[in-house]
Amino acid sequence: MPHDTFLRILKKGPFQISLAKTLAYHLIQILATLHNHQIAHCDIKPENILIAADYKVKLCDFGFARITQQLQRPPGGTPGYTAPEIYKGNNLDLFKCDIFALGVVIFIIFLGFPPFQSNDPTLRDQWWNMILNKQYDIFWKKCEQYRQQKYPQEFKDMIMQMLEPDPDKRICIQQLIQHSCLQNGAPLEQIVQEVQKRTKK
Repeated sequence: MPHDTFLRILKKGPFQISLAKTLAYHLIQILATLHNHQIAHCDIKPENILIAADYKVKLCDFGFARITQQLQRPPGGTPGYTAPEIYKGNNLDLFKCDIFALGVVIFIIFLGFPPFQSNDPTLRDQWWNMILNKQYDIFWKKCEQYRQQKYPQEFKDMIMQMLEPDPDKRICIQQLIQHSCLQNGAPLEQIVQEVQKRTKK
């Protein structure tokens, strides 16, 4: 039985870095398990993540999920979380699309807001254009100014590897689960305390 939606918990603001690392690691583990079974979720977003009664994160809503070992057209997705290659209309690596979407979610966990509003090329979102043009220093400077907080370089590197516009260059799940950013996260007990605090009426 779900304890709460992850979206409502995220609306209380970003998590401390050590807590965010642990949450990110658990979400990446879930995605790795799916991908190891050749399952692509195809609609990863905060609304489709639950905090269960045992305070563990769970992925839900597998309506767009696909069992696949080959490139194919994505069945759906949510603007703001879909990978940029979707707009080109080709058969795609759905696993790489999942990694992109999870990169957006993990960014929100750390910073409390999305990295861009849209990567639709017709809309010319200024934040997405900074990523597309690899203006990473400018992008992170603006993010840190807004948050008034510095973020670890390994976190910035991981996010940009997940949000890499070219799917062939985007980090794969096997590399991601071993990323140095995920080290030294908070223990589960601290996650439980934080979630309890955020879910109090």
